[in-house]
Amino acid sequence: MGPATGGRSGARVGEQASAGARWRRPLRGLLLAAIGVLYLISVPWYRDQTAPLALSFGLPDWVAFALACYIAVAVLNAVAWLLTDVPDDARAPDPAPETEESGRENRA
Repeated sequence: MGPATGGRSGARVGEQASAGARWRRPLRGLLLAAIGVLYLISVPWYRDQTAPLALSFGLPDWVAFALACYIAVAVLNAVAWLLTDVPDDARAPDPAPETEESGRENRA
């Protein structure tokens, strides 16, 4: 299909990749916003200090709720990273060239 069509299949793959990137970026942003909301609601600001202590899974109810939020944050964070495109050809930056002054400092 590739050579017979003049290499158009490669263009389609590129178009599909960019189309996939179009929906991934907003979804990733939504996931990161949900993570922020989960962090905010995991803190028991809403809890009345005079409320009776209730146990859930052997923990105070507010602790169980906070743990559930943190587990949800971990799952959403994993999904957000799965949606992140990391180029395979990424290279580490080159080290700074050594100057004459830095060479003197290292010898001293």
